[in-house]
Amino acid sequence: MARRQFQFRLDNSTYVVVDLLLIQGHVVSFVVRLMAVRLGGDVNVARYDTAHGMAHRDELGARIGLVRKVWFPDRSPAEVFSLAIADFKSNYENYLANFDRN
Repeated sequence: MARRQFQFRLDNSTYVVVDLLLIQGHVVSFVVRLMAVRLGGDVNVARYDTAHGMAHRDELGARIGLVRKVWFPDRSPAEVFSLAIADFKSNYENYLANFDRN
C-alpha cells in the first residue's frame, strides 16, 4: 500500500491538493481538493473523493456550503481521479465563480 500526497498551483491564489492511496499500483481511494487563498485563510472550493464508498464531486459555496454532489457510479476510482485533475486544471475559474456566488 502506498500513499501519495502532493499539490500543484493553478495560479497565484488557486491550487490543488491531492491525497492518493494505491494498492499494487491501483488507485483505491483519493481526495483531490481545489483550494483558493482568501482573506482569513485558504478555502476548499470543490473536491473529488471516494468517501461514502463511491467516487463523487462536491461543489461548495462560500455561504451555503455544499451546493451540489455529483456521483460517478459507473467509473473506477482511477478514472475519476484522472478526471478530477483534468477538470480542475481546465475549469477551476468556473468553480471559483460558483463558490463566490453561493
